[in-house]
Amino acid sequence: MAVVLLKGVRKRFSGEEVLRGVDLSVSPGEILAVIGLSGAGKSTLLRLIAGLETPEAGEIHLYGKPATRGSQILLPPWERKIGFIFQNLALWEHLTVYEHLEFVNREPARIKELLSFFELWELRKKRPPELSGGQRQRLAIARALAQEPALLLLDEPFSNLDMVRKKKFRQELLRIRERRELTLIYVTHDPLDVKLLADRVAVIHEGVILQEGPLETLLAAPAHPIVRELLSF
Repeated sequence: MAVVLLKGVRKRFSGEEVLRGVDLSVSPGEILAVIGLSGAGKSTLLRLIAGLETPEAGEIHLYGKPATRGSQILLPPWERKIGFIFQNLALWEHLTVYEHLEFVNREPARIKELLSFFELWELRKKRPPELSGGQRQRLAIARALAQEPALLLLDEPFSNLDMVRKKKFRQELLRIRERRELTLIYVTHDPLDVKLLADRVAVIHEGVILQEGPLETLLAAPAHPIVRELLSF
């Protein structure tokens, strides 16, 4: 049974079709990378899965159950067991670092574990305006993991992390995936992220998935020049 299944999903903004009949399946415990140029529809794809946007057509199934059918919402966002790391982070400026995690998880030991791992424990009483860009990014990641999601959606999760912390975060995602069979879908522009983390990659261009499969398959036989360009190291 697929954790995520999309059938013919379409989405418009201001009359412009951003996704044009997307079909996609993600298996339990899989790490899927979605790569594409800016404006290709990557972030919109994540927001539809999370229930933050509504498609015009097609179906979205989660954990074997219908979540949307056309524009009809069958499974509300708060019942989808999804953690989301937004590109703009979406932090709450009035809450402290500790309160961000406490809002979604009431277990002090787990909060301390996550804040310590992301080197935020000493900053637990500070608020987002007092943090650096990298610290805010790490807080957003910690908050998403504190929800203990079944599915984690990540929109450019590594953009403000240095190389050392980026490597550490990749290792943590792999460790959590093995421990909890966490399924991940993440948007990236970096083919190195795909190589080091993903089980499978989907290349999206102008609202259409041009090709998807293991990275080695796409490198060996790219179906479109854009696939070759986006995955070149």
